[in-house]
Amino acid sequence: MNKENKTSGRKEKKAQSAKSLNRSRRLRHGTMATVLSVCFVAAVVLVNVIASLLVERFPISVDLTANKIFELSQESIDYVQGLEQDIDVYVLATEEDFSGSNQYYNQANTVINKYAQYSDHIRISYVDIYQDVDFAAQYPDETLTYGNIILQCGDRHQILTAYDLFDVDEQYGTIQSSTTEQAMTSAIMNLTDSNPISVVFLTGFGDNNRTDSANLQSILSNNGYLVSEINFLSEDIPEDADAVVLCSPTSDLTEELTDTLAQWLENEGKFGRTMLYFADGSQPSLPMLESLLAEWGIGVESGYLIETDASHVYSSYTYLLSQYEDNNYVDSSDRPLLLPNAKALSVLWDVDSNRYTHVLLSTYDSAVVVPEDAAEDWQPAEEDMQSYPLAVLGQRLTYESTTALNSYLAAFGSMDMTNTAFTSMSALNNGEYVVQLLNSLTGKEEGVTIVGKQLGTETLGINENQANIIGGFFQFGLPVIVVIIGVTVWVRRRNK
Repeated sequence: MNKENKTSGRKEKKAQSAKSLNRSRRLRHGTMATVLSVCFVAAVVLVNVIASLLVERFPISVDLTANKIFELSQESIDYVQGLEQDIDVYVLATEEDFSGSNQYYNQANTVINKYAQYSDHIRISYVDIYQDVDFAAQYPDETLTYGNIILQCGDRHQILTAYDLFDVDEQYGTIQSSTTEQAMTSAIMNLTDSNPISVVFLTGFGDNNRTDSANLQSILSNNGYLVSEINFLSEDIPEDADAVVLCSPTSDLTEELTDTLAQWLENEGKFGRTMLYFADGSQPSLPMLESLLAEWGIGVESGYLIETDASHVYSSYTYLLSQYEDNNYVDSSDRPLLLPNAKALSVLWDVDSNRYTHVLLSTYDSAVVVPEDAAEDWQPAEEDMQSYPLAVLGQRLTYESTTALNSYLAAFGSMDMTNTAFTSMSALNNGEYVVQLLNSLTGKEEGVTIVGKQLGTETLGINENQANIIGGFFQFGLPVIVVIIGVTVWVRRRNK
């Protein structure tokens, strides 16, 4: 009996020990699973928080749009990263109101905030001027409107409006392209540049009723130039002007004004001045103006240009794609230029004493000049097909000791090349080319070249609600799923 009791006791102890061991193993596994689940959930939450902070501080988002409309160009990035002065950017609205107005303002708001991500010297603030009435008192001479943007550098400031942020079709009131980057970088350049280049547009000689200089003025202003306009018939060129621009006149200069321009470019032998002239295929003969151009080695052909090879045009036989001839004055020639409705130019000499000419752009050798008096049944002859200059640069050079002094007159055959429809096309180099050329001719060392970006309609194939759902899933749904999976694993292991 004692034997049986001892045997039975040993069996009970073994059974109890086995149960205790199983409970211990389940506890250990369950505890480990719980710890791992908690750690995983904490890690997911921590990664979410860190990612949110990084996105706010650093430019780590990916822009999948064709024109990179939510990104800054490398030129702007390089410029702001080199800033040594502090810039305060005040958006006069709540961020919700400003960015939530529509897709255009959302794009503008994203671009504005990129500046602070690339430079510690730039700070972005949102000021509701309806609530903060004291803020407007800091600018007593300004009329501030909800949605304006103020850039402040020391005691200097500049105000941007919606018309600075977007290129708006005045006839239809529609937004053609975003110029937010242009406006922002230009304002920063203006506020930090102690010696900006002054460009004066000369008016008073009619226009072709098809195009004007407004877009070109905007491009130059948005690239750091001080742009103004005078009626040359009644006003003098300002003494501090570094360059003048004459756009597709339909009436000729007077002899007096022709002499004035010639003397201004001569600058009493000191040179250092630049003139840009844009012609148009519909212009009549302008003898006085053409005599000024001739002094710089530039001739103007009568009639207008057409291209007989369809591979060298865009949309129309009068919309000519050009060839680069002299790239010493621009940074790149990776994209073509389009010169619609162009006059053919010519070169009167290569070198004449201290005068030089440079063909900058030309047509292909399949272009033809249509005479002004061409009959309705006129047809181009093969023997008339040749390459014509589309842009010619005249140069005057002298020396002061060993220092070279230059004045320049650059003539373009097309004024329409500066239209917003062409300067905002990412496939063309129109806007960048004119800015880069003027930068080079005027010695604008701190210049960057920025043009508007077309706001394309291509999307990723999802609407705003779908985008919010996807974002909500990764922000809230995924952590919840992870928690559920962790709890389920823990419960199952505990009950084994």
